[in-house]
Amino acid sequence: MERRQTIGVESFQMEAPPPKDPLTEPEPWNVVATGYDEEFCTALPGLVNSAVSHLGVPPESTVLDLATGPGTFAVRAAPRFAKIVAVDFAKQMIERLEAHLEREGIRNIEARVMDGHALTLPDASFDAVVSMFGWFMFSDRARALAEIHRVLRPDGRVLVTSWAPPDRNTVLGMGIEALRHALPDLPRPPGPLPTQIPETCAAEVRAAGFRDVRTDLVRTTAEYDSVDAYWRTMQRAGAPMVVLRNKLGDDRFNETIQKGREYLLTKLGSGRVTLQAEAIYTSATR
Repeated sequence: MERRQTIGVESFQMEAPPPKDPLTEPEPWNVVATGYDEEFCTALPGLVNSAVSHLGVPPESTVLDLATGPGTFAVRAAPRFAKIVAVDFAKQMIERLEAHLEREGIRNIEARVMDGHALTLPDASFDAVVSMFGWFMFSDRARALAEIHRVLRPDGRVLVTSWAPPDRNTVLGMGIEALRHALPDLPRPPGPLPTQIPETCAAEVRAAGFRDVRTDLVRTTAEYDSVDAYWRTMQRAGAPMVVLRNKLGDDRFNETIQKGREYLLTKLGSGRVTLQAEAIYTSATR
């Protein structure tokens, strides 16, 4: 008699992986590429100048700008280095950067669409790597740091930047506060995110094999003509707003935006708005 072995369906059941964070995918960033470029690319120049200082490499250096966006670092830093390779996983961000290069006649920046988790770049090919407010949003920060380590030459320099917690970084924090007022059920982290803690940033960079790791807090201010100007910037340039609209639908999203505006008016008034930006700069040597 033929024997047949049966295996219950439950044997193949596996726990579903957690859903991916939409902000680790290119699409929301493609959607806001124009607004991000127009609102943020030339804003807060002091943060870029400080990044150049923290890298501490000579003018003849070749630099990789990882998660460049529309070239926030690369365009301003181009006169300071021999060559910059600027990469981003969002195609429309790179198209905005290419428009800058054409319009401004910049010839020492190479712009490429590329995933920072798997850089299609040779080993030991850069003197420095910088990621301005990009690395901290990667789905696998350790893998990204391993790639940075791989493409850096011995003694090459790395700088990754992240934002301080919202209460010390009111440029973003006021927008988050307004959304939470409008949406009381909006999920809240139990405490600071890992990359909002300098010691954690340093530990992650050190674990990737870098030495001489240090963190510095860099502060600046942002000025807006009014609450409406600030709130418009958040909507035009903020990829999280795209994700929120997709989740809520247009009608509820628009209602949320109006409630957020009213809250901001009560907090900030009807005149000019000055907000604080605090960033964590983590630098190291390969």
